[in-house]
Amino acid sequence: MFRHEAAMLFPVEVTRCDPTAASMLQEQFAGANSELKALVQYLVQSFGVKDPATRALLLNIATEEASHLEMVGTAIVQLMTYDAESRGGPNMQPNWAVTGRALQNAPSLLSKMVNLGGVGPVAVDSAGAPFSGNFINSTGDITSDLASDLAAELRARRVYQQLLKNTSDPGLRRTLEFLAEREATHSVLFGEALERVKDEGVAQNIGRTLISRRMPAVSDTADVYLRTFGAGKLPEQPLGEPIQPHEVEVQLAEQYEALAPIG
Repeated sequence: MFRHEAAMLFPVEVTRCDPTAASMLQEQFAGANSELKALVQYLVQSFGVKDPATRALLLNIATEEASHLEMVGTAIVQLMTYDAESRGGPNMQPNWAVTGRALQNAPSLLSKMVNLGGVGPVAVDSAGAPFSGNFINSTGDITSDLASDLAAELRARRVYQQLLKNTSDPGLRRTLEFLAEREATHSVLFGEALERVKDEGVAQNIGRTLISRRMPAVSDTADVYLRTFGAGKLPEQPLGEPIQPHEVEVQLAEQYEALAPIG
């Protein structure tokens, strides 16, 4: 069960109208690494998870991602409507004194935000591309899903860091810094969960296989290209030397025994 509380997880208070920053922030509202993507992905994954602890983790973080989405959406509205005297007024109209100039520089996305979204966010990224279910990674395998979630949090933190480089608004910076640090915390939690279930899913029942110690031979064309630039040899492989397989035994799942060994 989800419950909405009439209080922000973290106060969002921008200090000036900046429609360009609002359009950039759309990336974290509905982009490929956005809060909307994280919210939907963790919910979708949680429904098929048998492990109670992992299911609870996914639902808890998904709930927080919903609050992050609320923060990003609120920041977008404030950036579109901020007025030094009334902060946009009761009707939340765009601050045309600033928005009109911004529309000249980024007419496509800002026009969509003003005409289709009012002053609120729309379900597109910062380039105006619509949110897609293709962003959602859910395989039903606990280890691959958690690994994807960990990477998603790190990518989201990277986007927030980039956004921080492009704004000097102190209020917006505090919000972005908070969100970036929460993404880092989530990545740690997913990392711990992944460690706990590392022997399950696609990682289970590892057996034996063979891998090569050396790089494969390159083509004659590649040999010529490398010599042209003064390369005498590739690492651990002299050019022109016939490559014979040199393998080392490692672990592989038992069901794949037929694949190994070679020779």
